[in-house]
Amino acid sequence: MITGHRGAAALAPENTLISIQKAADAGVSWVEIDTQLSADGIPVVFHDETVNRCTNGKGKIADLTLAQLKSLDAGSWFGEAFTGEKIPTLSEALDTCLALDLTLNLELKIHHEEHTAPLIDAVVALIKEKNYPIDKLLFSSFQKPALERCQQQMPEVRRGFICEVWNDYSLTSIAASQPYSVHIDHRILTPTIAKSIKDAGYVLKIWTLNNVEKAQHFYDLGVDSIITDKPDTF
Repeated sequence: MITGHRGAAALAPENTLISIQKAADAGVSWVEIDTQLSADGIPVVFHDETVNRCTNGKGKIADLTLAQLKSLDAGSWFGEAFTGEKIPTLSEALDTCLALDLTLNLELKIHHEEHTAPLIDAVVALIKEKNYPIDKLLFSSFQKPALERCQQQMPEVRRGFICEVWNDYSLTSIAASQPYSVHIDHRILTPTIAKSIKDAGYVLKIWTLNNVEKAQHFYDLGVDSIITDKPDTF
């Protein structure tokens, strides 16, 4: 039921290989990470549009080559023990997940609409090149066009729609991409919303819950999966 968020974001610098390892050490079977493209078109694992918060560098991921990104320290901001940790390529992260027997919730991090097609094309090409096991993968995104493109290019991979708002039209609006799951901000999930999502036949995931005392409440609402920074606690 527990998915480690950005690896295990409370235990190690988010979206790094050591963070994925920490999630596995905590005993989870699912991990969530983010991917976007470097300036030279390589899928890397990173959440923010810029490297400013989580490295010792500055600038947008989309403006920096893989070599420039690999030159950055992506660990010391979190703690001295993680100094020298690198931004992983998606290829490296996939290998790590496979080695640790983790199922991957891969968020396609799209900061600008024009990045949608290049990112998905590159990710799909990589998954096919590696012959990555489909049962160990789920694509997720806030962007419906991204999920629809995933469906067109690799329909056999499960898709999850991420949202932080929900209204009467939400279920209708996501139907075209035929998602497997809905990933909703736990702060907006009500019994009525939970019931509508479950009644529609979707797997229900919430993000990012770090208060373990609230877990039972969400379980009672029918939540199937909790995405958390603290997989060890849960």
